[in-house]
Amino acid sequence: MTTEAAGSTRASDLLRRPWVAAVVVLAVYGALALLNSTGGYLGTDTGAKVITLDRMAEEDTFSPAVGYWAEEWDPDGDYHPLFDTKQNAEGEWVNVTTLPMLFAARPLYELGGYRLALMLPMLGGLLAAFACRDIARRLAGGPEGWWAFWVTALASPILVYSLDLWEHSVGAGLMLGGIALLVRTPHVGGVVLASLVAGALFGLAASMRAEAFVVAFVAVAVTCLALVLRRQIGRALVTGALSVVGFALPWLANASIEQDFGGNPRTSRVSGQAQRQWWTELAERGEEAFITWFGLPGFGYPGNVLLGAAVVGAIVLGVTMHRRGEQRPAVAALVVAGVIYVLAFASGLGFVSGALVASPFAAVAGLVRRDRERLAILGMALLMTVLIWTFQLTGGAGPQWGGRYLLVPTLLLTTLGVIALVERPGRAPRVAVSAFAVAVTLFGAAWLQQRSHDVEAFFDDLADRPEDVVISANGFFVREAGPAYDERRYLSIGRGADLEGAVDVVRDAGFDTFAVLAGRGDAPDLEATLVGTDVVDFLGVPLGYHRYELE
Repeated sequence: MTTEAAGSTRASDLLRRPWVAAVVVLAVYGALALLNSTGGYLGTDTGAKVITLDRMAEEDTFSPAVGYWAEEWDPDGDYHPLFDTKQNAEGEWVNVTTLPMLFAARPLYELGGYRLALMLPMLGGLLAAFACRDIARRLAGGPEGWWAFWVTALASPILVYSLDLWEHSVGAGLMLGGIALLVRTPHVGGVVLASLVAGALFGLAASMRAEAFVVAFVAVAVTCLALVLRRQIGRALVTGALSVVGFALPWLANASIEQDFGGNPRTSRVSGQAQRQWWTELAERGEEAFITWFGLPGFGYPGNVLLGAAVVGAIVLGVTMHRRGEQRPAVAALVVAGVIYVLAFASGLGFVSGALVASPFAAVAGLVRRDRERLAILGMALLMTVLIWTFQLTGGAGPQWGGRYLLVPTLLLTTLGVIALVERPGRAPRVAVSAFAVAVTLFGAAWLQQRSHDVEAFFDDLADRPEDVVISANGFFVREAGPAYDERRYLSIGRGADLEGAVDVVRDAGFDTFAVLAGRGDAPDLEATLVGTDVVDFLGVPLGYHRYELE
């Protein structure tokens, strides 16, 4: 063996040590996170969390209260700047969707600000990668486990969510960890402990992510069915019962804490989704299902979905042809997929909302060599996907990365896709799909970097404007602001509220000037004197900044 080959082998062996792999992944996450602004985020939910954390750290408290400067003139909070803010039993204004993430992030935020608090989503991404490694090792053995680890950690949507203080990577890591334990149940002696811990991981994830109910139900049901088919009926009963017990413990504990802090608790959000008449929205849900599987940036609907489906189809066709020995047509199909990716990326940074487009390994999951355990994981992932489509919140499929509600089933499919490409000979498909996965993931990291800086710059500009109050016609808009939320007075139009009511709050508070931030168009006709209109740009969208004086 040459010195060069020996050195390569030693490096490869070193990267297969779990602690070394963990350090490398966290180092990559940390380096990418340093490129992002601490004043802009992936979405409005993160902005609201950072505003809450900023207040908690400033006041040295675990109470997630955000206050309200206009409470005296708007006691019902119809125009609270942070849309969907509610008062708890103590009369505090709270904008909370998940308490565990806030409580865990608070000491980190106080110690090192937003960047240190990002350690939580980074650890969530790392947990997801190790869980997919464990699943791949159980299903295939050999090198597939480490392939699944590196693809999940550095070439899948989990990377993007590991760079933002949202619950997605943490929730996905917990759910995949639960699935990894369930996959072991037919083989291990400690089925009691494995089932309890798996259920607890699902329950903790459910305190952060509503789709955890679907994931837990399907994972436990498929596992129990597989055990019954193996004639391990006792194990099936134990697994099902103890998974439910394990789930209930953290879920009920979180519900109890939510009773004290109020706000917009996870329990009410989940029950609200479950009670929605989803069958009345079948057309919209079908449309959003296609978007969250195939959506590409840069093209309007339905062109973005059709081109995304073409990418997925070309990848599957290319891999299939290569296996049949038709190498030239296979290469041609993979080149077509690459060209479509390039055209989409060339149109500018934006959301890749399609899960199969953002994680192309998932597209070839169906080509994996079939056996009972692999079919169980494939069926598990597809059933989860269909049920999540059925019950997910509608109206926001486009502006999300890699179908964020589908992270867990997508990563299960990604693991199967990795196995499919590593097990079978064929370097070209493996290299092509890996290149696509890395490129689209870096595209997502670049999009988050640009978005975070643009959001921070936008709210810095608003803070420098002279109007006493800024009224946002879009209720969710101010939730993007992060710490800049405290740099000026905002109002937002809540459910059932109107602009005139917000103007009355400004008037009652004794201010003379205000601005209305709305979609580009004519200035609203209000009981105030229009001074002028500026056109401001927010992430490429022109908005009207209409300036008024009160008489």
